[in-house]
Amino acid sequence: MPSHPRPTVRRRRLGGELKRLREAAGIKMEQAAERIGGDKSKISRQENGRQGVSKLEV
Repeated sequence: MPSHPRPTVRRRRLGGELKRLREAAGIKMEQAAERIGGDKSKISRQENGRQGVSKLEV
């Protein structure tokens, strides 16, 4: 079993859209991470579709 499961199409699409919206709003990764109680790497994983996103985080 791979240590990093491959992202699904749905997660990649959602992550890409979240990144587009974050950048359009002028929000840096650090700011987004602070808002959800995470760190930059979590935002990066979510935007790349490697980690799911909860409704609360969205």
